[in-house]
Amino acid sequence: MKFKRKIYEKLLEWKNSSVKNSALLIEGARRVGKSTIVEEFAKSEYEDYIMIDFMYETDEMKNLFKDLKNLDLFFSNFFLLAGKTLKPGSLIIFDEIQFCPLARQGIKKFVKDGRYDYIETGSLLSLRDNTDNISIPSEERRIEMFPMDYEEFLWAFNDYSTATLLRDVYKGNTQINPNTHEMLLKNFRLYMALGGMPKVVSIFQETHSYIEAEKEKEDIIKLYKDDLLKHDRKYSTECRVLYDNLASELMRENSRFVIRITDKSRSKQIEESVYDLNDSKIATTCYKCTEPMCGLELSKTLGFFKLYSCDSGLLLTSIYKERNMNKEEVYRKIMFGKINSNFGKVFESIVMQTLVSNGLTPYYHTYTLKDGEKEKRYEIDFMVEIGSKVAVIEVKSGSNFKTSSLDCLKEKYPQLKFDKYIISNKAFKRDNDKVWLPIYMTFCLTK
Repeated sequence: MKFKRKIYEKLLEWKNSSVKNSALLIEGARRVGKSTIVEEFAKSEYEDYIMIDFMYETDEMKNLFKDLKNLDLFFSNFFLLAGKTLKPGSLIIFDEIQFCPLARQGIKKFVKDGRYDYIETGSLLSLRDNTDNISIPSEERRIEMFPMDYEEFLWAFNDYSTATLLRDVYKGNTQINPNTHEMLLKNFRLYMALGGMPKVVSIFQETHSYIEAEKEKEDIIKLYKDDLLKHDRKYSTECRVLYDNLASELMRENSRFVIRITDKSRSKQIEESVYDLNDSKIATTCYKCTEPMCGLELSKTLGFFKLYSCDSGLLLTSIYKERNMNKEEVYRKIMFGKINSNFGKVFESIVMQTLVSNGLTPYYHTYTLKDGEKEKRYEIDFMVEIGSKVAVIEVKSGSNFKTSSLDCLKEKYPQLKFDKYIISNKAFKRDNDKVWLPIYMTFCLTK
């Protein structure tokens, strides 16, 4: 089943602007729908196309890219092996480009030639793996693709009105009544349970079975772990270990996977592992910033970071496997709102993945204040730059709605102004200097 994806507009923008100056590279984790959306785009926006999947392509095809001196001869042989020819202006798709590095290197010459348009897709971890001995073409325009966000998830169920309604609420043009709020929370729990992997959503729509969808999620997790293990063996990193520990760390009282690197002998190895894991888009990294003002990147602290799963559905599957829980019972708890404190902590991961897919770069921040003779420590879950301001975000998954970390910011930083958000199960409300944002409206926070 094909789903409407926001990235389609970026493909159109590329085609209508600088297509003759660049090829387009779509980066993202495996199974997020890169190949599907590119082929759909090719069918809709071009008279003809060829799609070459290098994961399964023959060595004979891959070897063609070793000699690009005579492009006329190259294309003659290329079309012969592909089984069809193209008119000038058609599209050539290099799917899973990481399995043919020489084809990626050839993009420079192909773009300059100008006969055809080119789109590449690839998984980031494998892309980096296979670029050691080639020149990366400057003629690539890169865009990232993520699992379906909540708005795309609604579209998958033919709901094209809710997101518009919620944006109107956010802008202050309308309100949500209590019954609608409860219905929206219930709908969002389905997204939290399934996640945004297209095949998982498709299977659920076809079977109406959480357990059938669960099997696909387990397959994706196994695929990711196998990829990470291969990478670790090649580069002596610990990506698989970090990924394996996401679920178990989340289930601790700490509620998040926080690492502080203190062992200098292992610091470089761990930092490289975190970098690679983040680069794979299988997980995302939230670094600590020390100065809560515009230019958060300038005060990023590499040795302090939190890790999150790229997808809430995959995270929940990992959690129940970690605790050896009954699948049906897990889904009953989620869908009927009987989420305990541990499962509620998945909210923070959903917020992180939403902010990242919206093009924002989240950081977290800690500070201390004098409390009598002692120092009291506070932590801000996320800080992001929206426009020319820093937005500070607190995520509340349970019934404790105290906002001390946000309330004390004024005392700690009297010279700074922040936009303050509390993301929770509560209905939308603007309260003095804070905005209470229901979890299903997180997608409204954009650049």
